[in-house]
Amino acid sequence: MSAFAARSLALAASLAASLAAASALAAPTASSGAFHEVHAYWSNGELPKQFKLDITITVDGDTVSYRGVNSTDRTHPHVATWSGKADGQLRAFDGGYFDHMALRAVAPDEYLIEKYREGVLVVGEFWRYVASRDEWVRHGVVARAAADGTSKSYIERFARSKP
Repeated sequence: MSAFAARSLALAASLAASLAAASALAAPTASSGAFHEVHAYWSNGELPKQFKLDITITVDGDTVSYRGVNSTDRTHPHVATWSGKADGQLRAFDGGYFDHMALRAVAPDEYLIEKYREGVLVVGEFWRYVASRDEWVRHGVVARAAADGTSKSYIERFARSKP
């Protein structure tokens, strides 16, 4: 084999390894998947007895995506979706109640999510994936600017859903 052919083969092998590594880095993390609520606490005591929330979270590089289906009222489930870059930048959000959001990565598998309406922060949440329990934990505060004029804090835990 000529020196040129050997260098070309080595370069091709190196390129293939780099592409494989890059695609592995861009793949959704182990914290991604479908989860269901296993525990919830609301400070105002108004957690519905039949509260049911299923979520799908995807963490892919610096992007976090969420889809939540609140089927507490089984005849009228509420679906919420959002996705954004976890860089702390405030971005327009067409989510009905909120009109802007900011997502910030604060640690590996931990995020601060701020939801705004008309320039006012109305919900602040910390999301943390706990690998040892394979669950997401959400701590949040709804400010007095909520639709019903009340405020509350909450803690919710979401375990991975089994297929």
